[in-house]
Amino acid sequence: MYMALVKIKKKFTYILRESIPSGKKWVHCDLFDLGPSPGAWINYPGGNAWYVDENLEAILAKGSQNFNPDALEELFWPWVRPGIRQAVEFFRNRDRSPEKTRLTKAQKDLIVRLTPFDKRRAHFLKFGNMDQGPLPNMPAVLFKELLEKSRDEIEQGFMAQEKNLGAQELKSYVYTVFDLHSFFQGFMAKLMPHALDQNKVETFFLKEICRVNKHLFGLTSHLDGYMIRYVIMFFDNTYADTLLLEEMERAFRFRRRSYNQPPPKNVSVPRARNLFKITKEEFKKLTKRKLTQIYRKLAREHHPDRGGSHDKFVEINNAYQALLEKIGHR
Repeated sequence: MYMALVKIKKKFTYILRESIPSGKKWVHCDLFDLGPSPGAWINYPGGNAWYVDENLEAILAKGSQNFNPDALEELFWPWVRPGIRQAVEFFRNRDRSPEKTRLTKAQKDLIVRLTPFDKRRAHFLKFGNMDQGPLPNMPAVLFKELLEKSRDEIEQGFMAQEKNLGAQELKSYVYTVFDLHSFFQGFMAKLMPHALDQNKVETFFLKEICRVNKHLFGLTSHLDGYMIRYVIMFFDNTYADTLLLEEMERAFRFRRRSYNQPPPKNVSVPRARNLFKITKEEFKKLTKRKLTQIYRKLAREHHPDRGGSHDKFVEINNAYQALLEKIGHR
């Protein structure tokens, strides 16, 4: 049993659902519509006591194939009054000991057949790592939670975990789970997606989301509602600022640290504008975001690791800093 957040007639509601086997697949069935506030089904007899509405329990016990009162309480725990949660949290967890998970051969075989898209999501949400090179060698137990669940329950689980991602992680997350780096060559593809040609990245993303949509949901005419969230994540956010192209320049200098380089030369604003091919009038209206887009394009073209001139690359970086500083003092 699980709690699904769904949108019906432009309004969100919580529905208790259950995954059940149907032939070789798992499907979901609705058990009870809780409405917009699951907390309304919690009763408080006094003190720190609480329990799920008895009438609801009776309905679920009758309609569910595998009703478990303790599991039901776990589902409602996030909606218990904060003061009570704080008071009884210690006692709830005191007697819980971590379970040693052992997989049967049948479970291991099922995990091998899990879709790579689900595995990549589970890996990123567990480790937050864009480089998923070790993925084939990950312990199978990492993906155990994906077994014996309907596609709907799997998606609801990922939705809940994705809420913990920061806004700066969302685009990198989508780039990773759709395996977009596989369409490009070089180290930047895994670590610096913002250094790639974004028109190509977007083209491959749209291709992949349509492929995954067809594979998981059998749809070709439109995206399933669960896929639409990834379109929003991808196009409404920017990549994390943890591996900017400036770091490539620093890394390049470090690899050649034995070379006694002269200190960086200041670049005049007129020279910087000329390097960036921006007129004086255009620069007056230029935003930091647009300047960064121009800079990244130039950095890709002139980076030494891609055959460009080291001196030119350094000058471009210095020009970028000069223009940024000028914009900041407007």
